[in-house]
Amino acid sequence: VRQSDAHAWAEVWLAGRGWVRVDPTGAVSPGRTGAFERLRAPQGALAAAMGTVLSPGLAQNLRAMWEAVNNSWNQWVLNYTQSRQLDLLKALGFEAPNWQDLTMVLGFLIIFAALGGMAWSLWERSQHDPWLRLLARARQRLARAGLVLPPTTPPRAMAEQVQAQFGAPAAAVADWLLRLERLRYAPQPDTEWSHLRRQFNTLPWPPASKP
Repeated sequence: VRQSDAHAWAEVWLAGRGWVRVDPTGAVSPGRTGAFERLRAPQGALAAAMGTVLSPGLAQNLRAMWEAVNNSWNQWVLNYTQSRQLDLLKALGFEAPNWQDLTMVLGFLIIFAALGGMAWSLWERSQHDPWLRLLARARQRLARAGLVLPPTTPPRAMAEQVQAQFGAPAAAVADWLLRLERLRYAPQPDTEWSHLRRQFNTLPWPPASKP
């Protein structure tokens, strides 16, 4: 029940009749009397603009949906008291739930959420090309050293720019990039792929540039 459904009346004392209810709505808004019409509250600029775009039925449905969401938030978040928590444990099968039971349930929920996050992370990683991920890591290491390269730069061009900017100390990095490019087109890259992944962390990458 909203404030727009409110209805006011007054009672006055009339000699010989006593207290008599007098309805002021009939004088202010005669159409509302007996017609169950709602009092329209003043609308702001946003509400007026939405009213011109949305149909009355759609606007009413959207308002009802918002009130349902707001009510659920009040009931299950703001008013989620200890008694509600224990009632939830009873619904899960605990005959006499206590704080130990609640802690155990929360622990299982945290473990379940963590396992779900790990599964999602593994699935997401499997959907991306590991060769591109390794190349992106190499690009990030070079960017720390001051060599910023576009994402579209192939490994061979990266190797040339590494040699041009860092010289002989970065020859191992340039050679690693060339072997990474050959790996992309190798008929059986499994063995070489494992070797390149392990070697990534042991390469003499150029030191990070000072800001």
